[in-house]
Amino acid sequence: MAEMRKRTSMSVPEMGRMLGLGKTESYWLIKKNYFKTILVGNTMRVMIDSFEEWYANQFKYQKVDGTPPGEELKKTTYSMEELGQRLGLKEATAYELVAKGHFEVVDVLGKRRVTKESFERWYASQTDYRTVEDQELDADIMASTYGLPEIARMLDTNRQNIYSIAARGSFELIRVGRHNRATKESFMKWYQNQTRYQLAEDRQERS
Repeated sequence: MAEMRKRTSMSVPEMGRMLGLGKTESYWLIKKNYFKTILVGNTMRVMIDSFEEWYANQFKYQKVDGTPPGEELKKTTYSMEELGQRLGLKEATAYELVAKGHFEVVDVLGKRRVTKESFERWYASQTDYRTVEDQELDADIMASTYGLPEIARMLDTNRQNIYSIAARGSFELIRVGRHNRATKESFMKWYQNQTRYQLAEDRQERS
């Protein structure tokens, strides 16, 4: 390893052995200009720094020693599978989102990947989708809040009445996805300070 670090280039056959490739595919990579090469006499050599940069930005080829490829690419992009996992969606649904043009997409040896920067911009601009992490946070919020339609059912009234009450600031509202939800604590404070509406259990006790 110390010798490899000191060297600046390696032979094409050496590069091929590193990737477990034969002569034909090794020279195919050279022809694609994926990394820099030099001629030393009549022998072509691969610049090691250039090779390592290419290796860290692709996933198709893997070194026989098990060193994972694409380490740099992982820092800045998501695969379709990773995008789906981030949002708790099937991979096919992730492809559908990409097809709608929501993200900046890069092509890496025939595989499309979404830039993380464009994902964050899109995520901040919409409310329809939530990451798995935010969905877990939402679960805690859901347990401590009521949806406004839920309150309408609890009070046996129409939604418009509850939306009007909420618009007057009667409840503490928390945004979850596309909807506002009232904290249970603020709802109970409001409920105890009014006489127009009754919960089902209170109606039963008074009947």
